[in-house]
Amino acid sequence: MESKNESGMVYLKDYISPDFDITTIDLTFWLDDTETIVESILSVNMTDGRDNKSLKLVGEEIELVTVYRDNKLLTENDYKIEDNYIEIFEMPKSSTIVIKTKIDPLNNTNLDGLYKSGEIFCTQNEPEGFRRITYYLDRPDIMAKFKTKIIADKTKYPVLLSNGNLVGRGDLAENKHWVEWEDPFKKPCYLFALVAGNLGLLEDEFITKSGRKVDLKIYCDQGNESKCDHAMESLKKSMKWDEERFGLEYDLDIYMIVAVDSFNMGAMENKGLNIFNSAYVLANAKTATDSDFNGIESVIGHEYFHNWTGNRITCRDWFQLTLKEGLTVFRDQEFSADLNSRSVCRIDDVRALRNSQFAEDEGPNAHSIKPSSYMQINNFYTATIYSKGAEVIRMLHTFLGESGFRKGMDKYFELFDGQAVTTEDFIHSMEVANDINFTQFKKSWYQFAGTPELIIESEYKEENKKYILKVRQNKNKVYHLPLKIALLDNNGTELPLILSDSSQFNSKQSYLNISKEQEDFVFENIEEMPIASLNRNFSAPIKINRKQSLEELTFLMKYDQDDFNRYEATQTLSKYFILDQYHNGDVDNFKLDPSYIDAFTYLLNDSKIENSFKAQCMQVPSENVLYQDLESVDTDKVYNLRKKFILMRTLSSFDQIQNIYNELNVSEDYSLDINAQGKRSLKNTCLALLCDTKEQQAYDLCYKQYLNANNMTDEFASFYHLIQSSNKYSTEVISSFYDKWKSDTLVIQKWLSAQSSVPEGDSIQRIKQLENSDVYDEKIPNLVRALIGPFFRNSVSFHAKDGSGYKFIREKIIEIDSVNPQMAAGLSKGFNLYKKINKENKSMIKKELEVILATPGLSRNVTEIISNTLNE
Repeated sequence: MESKNESGMVYLKDYISPDFDITTIDLTFWLDDTETIVESILSVNMTDGRDNKSLKLVGEEIELVTVYRDNKLLTENDYKIEDNYIEIFEMPKSSTIVIKTKIDPLNNTNLDGLYKSGEIFCTQNEPEGFRRITYYLDRPDIMAKFKTKIIADKTKYPVLLSNGNLVGRGDLAENKHWVEWEDPFKKPCYLFALVAGNLGLLEDEFITKSGRKVDLKIYCDQGNESKCDHAMESLKKSMKWDEERFGLEYDLDIYMIVAVDSFNMGAMENKGLNIFNSAYVLANAKTATDSDFNGIESVIGHEYFHNWTGNRITCRDWFQLTLKEGLTVFRDQEFSADLNSRSVCRIDDVRALRNSQFAEDEGPNAHSIKPSSYMQINNFYTATIYSKGAEVIRMLHTFLGESGFRKGMDKYFELFDGQAVTTEDFIHSMEVANDINFTQFKKSWYQFAGTPELIIESEYKEENKKYILKVRQNKNKVYHLPLKIALLDNNGTELPLILSDSSQFNSKQSYLNISKEQEDFVFENIEEMPIASLNRNFSAPIKINRKQSLEELTFLMKYDQDDFNRYEATQTLSKYFILDQYHNGDVDNFKLDPSYIDAFTYLLNDSKIENSFKAQCMQVPSENVLYQDLESVDTDKVYNLRKKFILMRTLSSFDQIQNIYNELNVSEDYSLDINAQGKRSLKNTCLALLCDTKEQQAYDLCYKQYLNANNMTDEFASFYHLIQSSNKYSTEVISSFYDKWKSDTLVIQKWLSAQSSVPEGDSIQRIKQLENSDVYDEKIPNLVRALIGPFFRNSVSFHAKDGSGYKFIREKIIEIDSVNPQMAAGLSKGFNLYKKINKENKSMIKKELEVILATPGLSRNVTEIISNTLNE
């Protein structure tokens, strides 16, 4: 059991290995809506060198029925139940403990442990849900072999699933039946899974590289089987890719996925039995967008890749969470990049990082990828652990190259297969396999919180043809990182790079080896003043503080051969104009430099770049990203200046943008081909820009697309843009979209999200009306995320000057916390601008946060987030 101090905090420094080990656990479930009986048979051994005679097993929201030790029924003299644990006295070196408990799945609304989702029993045990099923050593460093027997009504629950391979089944009296599963691999209890229901099934198979046949099964609500084809294809692609890229073969006879509606997360990698949010399984062209299809492919891959990076090798403790999540996110990003446009995937990943993780680094809940303490581990399933963790792995890949990184991965599996380990163990594998020292890298990236900033200045010495880059870091946080670089001549040609000190530069990977507080990089034989392209492909998750002229940025926007940095120049220029006006002007006097318009026009006319990449370059940084460069944030001003910038840029190129739209807006059969997706992406980007002008001809084009769309990508894009501002079509399409899709919960979530994000009118009243609609249920996390989540990005309403947005969210957090604390904690993170927002708004936020914190019975999940925010 984890060690907590009086305040409820858990500290990494206090980690102690367990006094007891559990080698096997045999589970039997007698399923019932409100009185499920669970019997667990534990083989318990005292750890070598320990003499603690008391065994403490943790349990929450469960009722003890009986407990036996070595066939002896224990009485209250043999154990005590206190503070969510049972302590069994006088334990021998080895024993068999049999515990019978009673649980209530139907009323388990927090969706941890065993619960009902509609008519389906399912589990979510990561990180600490298993303690809601039975008393156990619920910690990831306890790895046991599981055998599971499930008994249930045969008519209501014909499908009974658990981890591993099917080893037995049969019928019982009173229309009941049983199924038994055995997992031959040791695992922590957070990877245990159970599903029971009357489910539809899509079946396929995969032949591994060694010739073994693996049965593939995707279960869903009956009637949705036809929406599982893309998920099945994504699974087979994932299995093949992991064999080819990392040499990793699947190890069981069967691989199962179950789609459920009520789920706090995206998906869960339980060994051999993944449980998925239905949003990441179900899709067809009529109901899912291109983004949905790509998301399914990515998440299916992510959970499959966990079979080795998370399941076969798992975390010693929850402070090591990025060990499995950062590594597996990197793997799923590489999977997506190998199957799709690598440059567009990279841009998407970095945009998400900046929007969420960089903002997290600046907010009250900032933490390192390996935090030193927590109150509720559920609160640390964050962008920092996942996305920044993946960037840290990517830097290792950059340092080592593909072959060196693969050698490190092979060594990791060789040394630690079947174990619960630490981030230090992973870095050790990389070091041993490549004879390299990552001590500074490990210390800086795993321990420091916040986004690193490099201050970079340059100097060209014409007399001796030297170009000097001067790099400075914060003396208190000196990072080790790879900074990919190119120097371009005035034609955009990359110059040969020769450094005075060759040890500072990796010529094969073209990166500078940054490791000191102050470093000068001297490039020889540079015939003319070059233009530097820095941090190419976003080689390190950092901010660069560097003065760049408008001329230099427009040059990179036109000519940089690194796709990411060409995109980056477009974003930097957008920020330059918007933030310059924020500090020095107003909305009415907004002006764009002709050289920027010329560069933007050049990009629109560049026929050599793919459509999807061009669409990315036409995007403008989000308000969340713009906030990061401000010390005191006026959200209304940022919103208005951003909209004005988009309007002026579009009007300057209106005919070109409309022509691109018209050229791409042709009737074609729907295809997920990369080129087809690129056409839709660019077409709908153009449509969005045209609609931002609020010209009637733009709305007419949009309405026509809405009526004629043969796929959800085009239909939803046009629907969304038609309702974002008042026009003659907006009310009609809200009604028609609802009538068409009200029976499809995944599509109706899009309908809810689009309306929650509308800045015009009374957003709060609109949301309250939607809460009372037949399609909304606050007990279903997807619906809460769909309706309430976008409101935080609706800055006009959320940050309203009368404080109404803060009051509304305060009420929702308190209301939802009583039902689903994890969901409420997620909403609580929406106040991450508290530190930087202007004094008036900050005062209003503080008032609402104090009300939340004073709420009787507030969950520890929400308490931790709100307390951190107020302590800023």
